[in-house]
Amino acid sequence: MDSNTQVTGWTKLFHPAGAQVSLPVPLEPLSADQARAMFNSVAALIDAGFTVTAPGLEEGELAEEVNAVSLRNAKDNTPIVDFYSANTKLLKKFMHLYLNNEQDVADFEAATGLHLAGLTVYDGSLAIARDDNKAGKYITPLPRPIKLVWKLSPKWEEWKATGAEGQEPHKRLLVRYESGKPVVKPSTGAAAQVRRYLDGTSVNGDVNEQVAFDAYCKHNGSQAAQSKEDMRAWVKANPSLVTFTTK
Repeated sequence: MDSNTQVTGWTKLFHPAGAQVSLPVPLEPLSADQARAMFNSVAALIDAGFTVTAPGLEEGELAEEVNAVSLRNAKDNTPIVDFYSANTKLLKKFMHLYLNNEQDVADFEAATGLHLAGLTVYDGSLAIARDDNKAGKYITPLPRPIKLVWKLSPKWEEWKATGAEGQEPHKRLLVRYESGKPVVKPSTGAAAQVRRYLDGTSVNGDVNEQVAFDAYCKHNGSQAAQSKEDMRAWVKANPSLVTFTTK
């Protein structure tokens, strides 16, 4: 290495507008004076307005933009949603979330613009990867990307600090969704709300079929019918539970 070449480290900080930037921190062969100079260099960047946490996040919070989801079930049939990063080079799911109650389902649907019952359930115990040959059937794109605000699990941090022995605990915990502008659902389309039977076929644009589909899901724990034929049989057996809006 040229003796005149300056060795430089990098620190990642955030501009108040939200952009994350990598800024140089001179290293050089480290003496006490040079270490203090490095410290002062970082302090000067922060004094100038750069922050160590992205704007809108609290200490310890991180954010990841995601653009697709898939659905699988736990052994007790609790829905598990897998989220996939907007960075499509990341083939595995970024994080997963158990939807333990109706509020969890409502929050998910409001943030993503998707109908949980319209997602095709993947029968694997682990999340499906983007490069799996069945990914197109089970991974559903979001109407638009959203951000997940998350933090490290205390159990994971303890596991890491004690030598990372044994089974790795769940690493990422969802703090909240940041979905930006509300989803505008078209009056005739379903781009913002995907409805699918469990056999993989989609609900068409017929309003009565959509009404029947939603009624079935409402009265069957948010679970879609196996097929259109099964839904029709249910509607025939339970006419009082469905209120059609058109003839």
